[in-house]
Amino acid sequence: MPMPPHLAADVLATFLGGVADAESQLRLQAVTPLLVAAAANYDQLARVQSLHEVVRAPNVGVITRSELEALYSKQMSASNGSARVIYNAIRNAPPNGKCPLCGIGTVTVLDHHLPKAHYPSLSVCPFNLVPACDFCNNAKRARFPTCAEEQTLHPYYDDYTQQQWIFAELDIEGPPVLVFHVDAPAHWTQIERLRAKRHFDVVKLGVSYTSNANDDLIPLRGHLTKIAATKRAGGVQAYLAEEQARYADRLNSWQHVMFQTLAASLWFIGGGYLQIPH
Repeated sequence: MPMPPHLAADVLATFLGGVADAESQLRLQAVTPLLVAAAANYDQLARVQSLHEVVRAPNVGVITRSELEALYSKQMSASNGSARVIYNAIRNAPPNGKCPLCGIGTVTVLDHHLPKAHYPSLSVCPFNLVPACDFCNNAKRARFPTCAEEQTLHPYYDDYTQQQWIFAELDIEGPPVLVFHVDAPAHWTQIERLRAKRHFDVVKLGVSYTSNANDDLIPLRGHLTKIAATKRAGGVQAYLAEEQARYADRLNSWQHVMFQTLAASLWFIGGGYLQIPH
């Protein structure tokens, strides 16, 4: 998704208008160049997928970690904060309010891609603030990468939407269940493959995808039964293929992967769908 149009300097200038006492204003002005430099360094490293190289430090100049965290919570995320308008603009940016980390949940918060507890200099850096649903935000918590392959995907800098890397298997040992997994393209680098798997695991895409897909199987059973009753040759497979094509612009969505998997299963097409509980 597009990066926020706001610069760190813009955010900090807005904060200055919301800080009441002169002493705090002077201290914030003193560290503003350091915070702007930290944001520029973040942007530079993010563009080459190297955010694991960002240095962690407890304080920034004369301002402590707790003060920087408070700057975010009191001046940005607070409903009456001086920079709340910027917070809202970033939070409301994703199309249809969908979480860019999972594509399922509704955006409710801003997630610090690199957690502010470990990177206080990035507490209010717009490039580090990503719209997220509560589930993804809680799943990420204060995780941070210590090497290149531990970096989760960053919606502003990483586009993993053009090629399919999430697939599923249909488990038919009992009632049919879709189980999702990562299978990145062979031409991807090892780091890219590991990052995709890391993101899948950290934000628990397997859990979310399996829950949504298997819930959708229940009404699908009845619909496929009606299609089969028409005696139209290939009707069930044709419907599944049509649904797969309908989500072709979202290759890694649970819907596309679900219908892709079902359309390829001769067992399911041949009547296995009748084993779905109802």
